[in-house]
Amino acid sequence: MSTDQEKLEGGEVSFSRDHFVEMDIRSEDAYELSKEWFDEVVFTKKLVLESSPDWFALKEELRALRQEYGKVALLIVTRKPSLIREIKTRVSKVLIYVQGGDMRVNRTAIEAGVDAVVCPCFGRKDPGFDHILARLAAKYGVAIGFSLSPVLKAEPYEQSHLLRFQAEIWRLVCRYKVPRFITSSAEGKWEVRGPRDLMSFGINLGMGIPQARAGLDFYPGRILSKLK
Repeated sequence: MSTDQEKLEGGEVSFSRDHFVEMDIRSEDAYELSKEWFDEVVFTKKLVLESSPDWFALKEELRALRQEYGKVALLIVTRKPSLIREIKTRVSKVLIYVQGGDMRVNRTAIEAGVDAVVCPCFGRKDPGFDHILARLAAKYGVAIGFSLSPVLKAEPYEQSHLLRFQAEIWRLVCRYKVPRFITSSAEGKWEVRGPRDLMSFGINLGMGIPQARAGLDFYPGRILSKLK
């Protein structure tokens, strides 16, 4: 191990020199602001699906986004698990995220080996993530995205539940050594938060400072290496 690395709890490793990455930014104005605060930013194309998309049009749009932004993710929002497998098979050169919420969708996304499930508890009355899914996510290398945007948009009562659910997800992620990242998931510039704020969000979920830093540095770096 080089002297530029530091041990994290549980034997995980992170680089001591911060290189912060924002993994999920969903609009042009949010992207431009994020670039001022982060070393790398992933532009996310949100795609709501009820049936198979026009594959040619989708691939052309993603190609144009890659030319403009470089690193691009496709966020799938669907209640039909079969569509996730279709996307995973037919789309390349971008990261594949799935919006959490539906338990069947969460499981299918993990078993299909997508790059990340963002906020598994989204819209739920429970975490939407258990020890079985945690083991599968660790096995298939599927990251969990801890997302601040749903918390910012929720009413105070819902905020407390979202924070509690994400804290429960964090305990499973930590226990089973699941890849992870912390993100604003900003859909507009007013939702963008800098590295310090996102680290504070992670710490509020129960992460230690090195673990929160790794959610903006080490693990995003590993995920982005898939695009090379």
